[in-house]
Amino acid sequence: MTNNSLASLLDKLPLGIAVVDRKYRILYFNPRFAKELQLPEEFRLWSSLLTLCPTHAPLLKQHLDKVAAWPIETFPCDVRPPDAFEFTVTDEIMATSSPLLHMEIFPLTITDGVVKTLCLLLDSGSFYAQTKQQMAQELAAEHAQKQQLLDKLEAARGQLLQAEKMASIGQLAAGIAHEINNPLGFVSSNLQSLQDYVTRLLSIINSTEALLAPQQLPEFQSILTQQQFQFIAKDISDLLHESLEGVSRVAAIVSSLKTFAHVDDNEWQYADLIDGMESTLKIMNNQLKYKVTLHKDYQADLPLLYCQPRQLNQVFMNLLMNAAQAIEETGHIWVTIRSTSQPSSVEISIRDDGCGIAAENLDKIFDPFYTTKPVGSGTGLGLSLSYSIIQKHHGKISVNSAPGIGTEFMLRLPLQGEPHLRP
Repeated sequence: MTNNSLASLLDKLPLGIAVVDRKYRILYFNPRFAKELQLPEEFRLWSSLLTLCPTHAPLLKQHLDKVAAWPIETFPCDVRPPDAFEFTVTDEIMATSSPLLHMEIFPLTITDGVVKTLCLLLDSGSFYAQTKQQMAQELAAEHAQKQQLLDKLEAARGQLLQAEKMASIGQLAAGIAHEINNPLGFVSSNLQSLQDYVTRLLSIINSTEALLAPQQLPEFQSILTQQQFQFIAKDISDLLHESLEGVSRVAAIVSSLKTFAHVDDNEWQYADLIDGMESTLKIMNNQLKYKVTLHKDYQADLPLLYCQPRQLNQVFMNLLMNAAQAIEETGHIWVTIRSTSQPSSVEISIRDDGCGIAAENLDKIFDPFYTTKPVGSGTGLGLSLSYSIIQKHHGKISVNSAPGIGTEFMLRLPLQGEPHLRP
């Protein structure tokens, strides 16, 4: 390629090119360079670049001196990239600014280890800016995607920890229920036998009075009076009745503990949601009985639901616990279970008249680790785990709430296959 051809090519490039010496004098420039820097038309070669661009003279001088001072071993440019920076040029007459200019500087000729001339490459910045913006957008999108993956991973980790914790609690509850159930069995059996024996003994004592001779009756009646027989006969029946009732309640609690013994059980089966709700309420009786008036409305002919009953019981417990905690002193909780035909499903409503949830928090309550409870009072995983369980059952969970009025959680679980009615 001849010098003329090379010069013609450089003049046509959409890139400003210039060569300056160490005294900042212009040794070569192409038309694009002069246009982008808005250099005066009458300037000539060997003019000072700093004089022609007084506004940016300090910036240009700083970068030119910086490149000229690079150690010789850093060249060529594929070893060390050019010095690059951006700036704009203002037209003082039109009071307008050019698009962002991107300049790169690198040594051109070196003699005896000293930089003699430098090459300046000037781009209007449109392509560079677009590329830079595109790369920034792609980087931001990639970062957001990674953050979403990290959030999902953290949520899955939290739910796994919660599931493991519930499994451990379930195993502990199963062990406790088993240990209680054995002595409870013979205590209940012994109390029933004792009740029968006492009834017989009282009958014998009452019959003895009729068999005694008249002269023996006063002494016998005196003994009965001294030993408070009438009071004991009545009280012992009450004591036995209360004891048997207490044993029955303990047996019901043990049965409920067994129901919750393995909340991680993934067995799908037809289950009675009313029984599941009742066993959950028995487990939570201590949290509810002192401050909550409970209202229950169950559909009598509710069909069975094909589900994982122990996991749904965990959802009931989470929602009931939240409802109880929302009631500061005393209040009411309404539990409704019914079926619908359009579409075919079972609806469970748990409503309270507690403090309610602020509107700005409603969209976040199912997020993992989100909680409005004081530190140490909750993990923020109860509703998130409940949401996941309902989703796994192809159901929906929704919430309506107003501060100072209360909150209602509505669960809708689809019925599948042929209807199975409660026995």
